[in-house]
Amino acid sequence: MQPQMIPTLEEAMSGTLFGSVKPDDKKVVMLDPSELIEIEDQPFRPYPPDKLAELADDIKENGQINPCTVRKKDGKYIVLAGRNRKRACELAGLKVSCILIECDDATANLVLVNSNLNQRQELLPSEKAFAYKLQKESYEAKGQKKTEAAVAEQNSENVKKIQRYIKLTKLPKDLLDMVDSGRLPITVGVEFAYMPKVDMETISLYLANHEQLSVSVDQAQQIRKLSPDLSVTELDHLFLFDGATNTDPDSDESPDKKEKAPKKAVTSVSIKIEELEPLNCNFDFANAKKAEIREFIINSLEEYFGSVYDC
Repeated sequence: MQPQMIPTLEEAMSGTLFGSVKPDDKKVVMLDPSELIEIEDQPFRPYPPDKLAELADDIKENGQINPCTVRKKDGKYIVLAGRNRKRACELAGLKVSCILIECDDATANLVLVNSNLNQRQELLPSEKAFAYKLQKESYEAKGQKKTEAAVAEQNSENVKKIQRYIKLTKLPKDLLDMVDSGRLPITVGVEFAYMPKVDMETISLYLANHEQLSVSVDQAQQIRKLSPDLSVTELDHLFLFDGATNTDPDSDESPDKKEKAPKKAVTSVSIKIEELEPLNCNFDFANAKKAEIREFIINSLEEYFGSVYDC
């Protein structure tokens, strides 16, 4: 089955949108902004005030060239495409030019998503992520098979890229904001998205407290291997010790001429479980959590040094 495509506005007006959209008399109607309801829970962020003001000035001078696409449901007018145009008209004190269509919920979601993906030049990773997710869910609701392939073809992307973007929707807001700002590469965000929520929260708090840190894909993969029960100590070891460098890319001095950095004091050590098992104690290392093993080792050391040195 071929993926179902969102057509142009002219095709929508002709009633060919999936065979289920019916324009209301194929007319452009003028509605007051107060009559139009925006979809709040959607992947796309509205224009910032300065860009919205610029659009309002353009509409005042040249008129609203592209009508909004509106669905009438339960007696209410729902904006599917053109939320920013609606807001700009409201700011300009003008009525909104709209095309009314009749469609089911899944098609309405596809109109919303595809109109933004096709028209907006700059989209944040989070906007694409939730847009692709909504596309996939809408195709599923319409009984489409191989929905990720359909989303990929609709957006001229490969399936793996679509899968990676959709995986980003699993990230908590703080980490997703870091991806949007460019601090975390998309591939790093995807690695973190595979981890349990509690570990993602640990990473988010750690990065918030160490704003100078960047994360490579290799480091993200190492962190993922430490999950579950990721600890701040493990992150310190990865970023502050193993990952410490003294190379200044702006320096004219070659690395062999630079003074060696003073050796850092040892603050942590790693012990393999196989090194502990010969102790022949009754502790079940194989099934214990990291925190439980750590507590056992500390208690054992306290008992040993207390008996030997009477401390």
